[in-house]
Amino acid sequence: MQPVMQFNDFREFLKAFYAERKPSGFSYREFSKLAGYRSPVFLKLVIEGKANLSEAGAERVANAIGLTGSDLLYFRFLVQMNQEKNAAKKKELFKNLREIAKANQVKIVGEEQYDYYESWLSPVLREALPQIQENKISQIANKLTFESSTKEIRKAIRVLTDAGFLREENGHFTQTDRRLSTGNLEMPSLAIRDMHRQMGELAVQSLEKVPVAERDISGLTFGIPEKSFDRIRAEIAEFRRRIANIAAETNETDRVYRLNVQFFPLTQKLNDNVEGGAA
Repeated sequence: MQPVMQFNDFREFLKAFYAERKPSGFSYREFSKLAGYRSPVFLKLVIEGKANLSEAGAERVANAIGLTGSDLLYFRFLVQMNQEKNAAKKKELFKNLREIAKANQVKIVGEEQYDYYESWLSPVLREALPQIQENKISQIANKLTFESSTKEIRKAIRVLTDAGFLREENGHFTQTDRRLSTGNLEMPSLAIRDMHRQMGELAVQSLEKVPVAERDISGLTFGIPEKSFDRIRAEIAEFRRRIANIAAETNETDRVYRLNVQFFPLTQKLNDNVEGGAA
C-alpha cells in the first residue's frame, strides 16, 4: 500500500488500508474495534465522509493502523487539514504536511497543481515565455503589464519547469503538451482561491494601467429568481468554452490576456415570494 505521506485525503488513506486487508477477512467491525470504537460501522462512516475524527479519534485510528514517527505526525495534520473549514488554517496545515513529506523525500499528490495556482504568474509565463526571444529575468519583467519581482518570476519559472509545463533548451522555453489536471480538488482548491483574488486585483489595477482600447471591462446589476441562477451559470460556462475555442484556433501568441467572468450576489435573499426582475 502507498505510504500515508503520498495521500492528500485521510479518508482515501483509510479506504486504501481497509481495501488491502479486506481479502484476508478484515472487517469494519474489526477495524473499529482496533481503534476503540463501540460502533462497528463508525470508521465506515468516516471513510464515506459521513462522520469526522476527533483529535483523540485520529490517535486511536493511527495506533490501530500502526503509524509511528513522521507517518503519525503527517496523519495528524492530514486529518486536521481535511476537516478544517477555515481556508487560511487549511493552507497552514498543508504547509506542515509538505515540510514533513519533503523531509522524508516524499512527494504529495497535488503539490504541482497547488504550486501552479498559487501565483498569477504561472499561467501568464506558461503562455508568454515561449514567445519571448530574450529570456533574461529583467526582460521578462519588462514584458509584464503588472510589476513582479525577480524572486517571484524565478519561482514561477521553477514551478513551471519542475512540473513539466515548460521545457528549457539553450536558454529558450517551449510549452509542452502536458495538460494541467486538478485531480482531487482538495490541494489545488487551496490555491485557486488565491489565484482568483490575485486576478481580480489585477483587473482593478488595469483600470489605471491599461488603455481603454486594450481592455474590455463591463458589468450588469440585476435581480433574478432563484430558478434563473443555474441557467445563467450554464450560459457563462458555454461562453467560456466558446472563448477557449477561439484561443485554440491558432498557435500564434502576440500577447497574453486574462478573462475574468464574475457573477456573484450583492444581497441576501430579499423576499421568498418575489420572483425578481432586471434592473
